[in-house]
Amino acid sequence: MKITRKLFVLAASAALGAAGLSGCSVGGGSSDSTAAAANAVFGANEQLMPMRQKAHDAMKGKRIAFVPILYKGYKLTENWGTTMQRTFDSAGAEFKVYDSNFSSDRMISTINDLIARKAADVLVLQNQDLGLLDNAIDRAQKAGIYTVVLNMPSTRLGDTFVGVDVYGAAQSIAKRAVSDCNSRNAPKTISIIDGPGNDPASILWDQGIKDVVEKEGYKTLVAHSQFQNAQAQAAAESVLQQQQGKVCGFMVTFDLNSITVGQTVKAAEGRGQVAPGSVGVYTLDADADWCNALKQGTVTASAAYDVQGIGAAGAVAAQNLLTNGAKPGSAHSVGYVSSTVVDKANIDQTTIACYQSK
Repeated sequence: MKITRKLFVLAASAALGAAGLSGCSVGGGSSDSTAAAANAVFGANEQLMPMRQKAHDAMKGKRIAFVPILYKGYKLTENWGTTMQRTFDSAGAEFKVYDSNFSSDRMISTINDLIARKAADVLVLQNQDLGLLDNAIDRAQKAGIYTVVLNMPSTRLGDTFVGVDVYGAAQSIAKRAVSDCNSRNAPKTISIIDGPGNDPASILWDQGIKDVVEKEGYKTLVAHSQFQNAQAQAAAESVLQQQQGKVCGFMVTFDLNSITVGQTVKAAEGRGQVAPGSVGVYTLDADADWCNALKQGTVTASAAYDVQGIGAAGAVAAQNLLTNGAKPGSAHSVGYVSSTVVDKANIDQTTIACYQSK
């Protein structure tokens, strides 16, 4: 599936700067730039202490609802939540997490209820399926509620999106995989194990890898795991069995599933199904559990990205939207955090890798 760049067009000059130009207190503001400026909390010139007080006054009592795909026990979203919780608590705002527990039905039901009750001033969302949130974002904005989407964008842009550039990160780690495979004259077959396949992360991951490895003469095999460890393991076992030692590496969409795939490869090595060190395991993201697996030799390398930066950027985006004069849905911004390839050689020197949930 080819990626259309229109999905990720920058609608303003920069991610958080644009977010700062696209917000106000709920239900207020105007699409007219003059009216927006008049309604903004801050003017062009501010004294230090009054500026701080205005920021706190604008946030006091505001309600921010975070609706992730999965929360409890998942370091990625818990890290975002913890970062946002600290920020909003210090600003006097109310922050609540609504755990969807991997259920898209529960997610949509939760969002619909929050909108119907007007129980939030800002919805912070994580997208599970490319078009899943389109109608919800539209309804929220019509109800005067801002939307901030983290890490996996929807085809209907909210007020702000911030996340990792999955396509770019996939290209970076794919180049590393190709380099490793070429260095050992391995078979030119790469197995991609993504999530559901129709979610933004899977789509961007798959395309980024294919655009690199297929130009190098590699064949790609794609299997879906639904981001579930058992399905990732089954997919890896099937590939190892069918390919009979003719696969160079696995490219797994996220770190936790890659640990399971790495364990599956190690088991295959123990059975003599594949030669030790002949199959690499590559992924996206690098929490503390993945780093431990790396040091144990279970996985090979990852495109780590600034997870805590996403939580911080989401919190700042919400503050900007609530303090700066535009109507919900009147402007849209897209911004990406940093990523870098990590392995045993640089993992201990990379600040964005090996993060904890809190």
